[in-house]
Amino acid sequence: MYNLNIHVMKKTEFYPTIWQTIPYSYDVFGQCDAEGKQIKDLVLKSKVASEKGVSEMTLNISGLSAFDKKGKEHFITDFTRQAVLNLKGMHTGLFIKSKSVLRLKAGEYTTIRFYLDSTGNRFGYSDRSSETMNRFNHLDFEIENGLRIKGKEASHVVLRFDFEPYTLSSYFKPVQQLFKRSKSFKTALADSFLD
Repeated sequence: MYNLNIHVMKKTEFYPTIWQTIPYSYDVFGQCDAEGKQIKDLVLKSKVASEKGVSEMTLNISGLSAFDKKGKEHFITDFTRQAVLNLKGMHTGLFIKSKSVLRLKAGEYTTIRFYLDSTGNRFGYSDRSSETMNRFNHLDFEIENGLRIKGKEASHVVLRFDFEPYTLSSYFKPVQQLFKRSKSFKTALADSFLD
C-alpha cells in the first residue's frame, strides 16, 4: 500500500512594492463608504514631477482649488488651515484621503491646484536624492480621466499620486555610502601613520 501525501495549494495575493508599479489590487476599486456610496479614487499627475523624476514630495500647503473643464478655478473654501503633506507615489501603496475635494459643487473637474507656502517644500527623486523646492507658489495635478461630481458621492475621496518609482540602484545607495565612508576612513588612518 502506498502512502500518498496530498497538498492543497492555497491562493495568496502578494504585492511586492519594489517591483510592482500599482501595488493595490483591483478589488480596491469597488470600495464604498458606510452608507454604500462609491468612494472616488483619483490618480493625480504632475507635469513638474514627471519632468524632474520625482518619487515623493513634502509640500507646505496654504490653499486648494480645482479647475473645471472650462478652465474656471473653484477654491476649496473649507481648507482654511495650513498643512504639511508628505505625498508618496502609487508604487509605495500609500495614498491620501480628503473630505475637502468632494465639497465642490456639482460639475466636471480636470485639475487640482495645491498653493504652497514659501518654505518647507521638498522633492525626493527616484535616485533617493532630495532637494528643497521653494520656488513654486503652486503645483497643478491633472486628474486622470477627470472628476465628475454629482452631489451624491461618498464624503471623502482617495488621492493617489503618479510619481516615479525609486530606481533599483537607489536601494543599494546606503551600502555604497557605507563602503565610501569605510574607504575614506582607511585612507585617513593610513595617512596618519605616515606622519
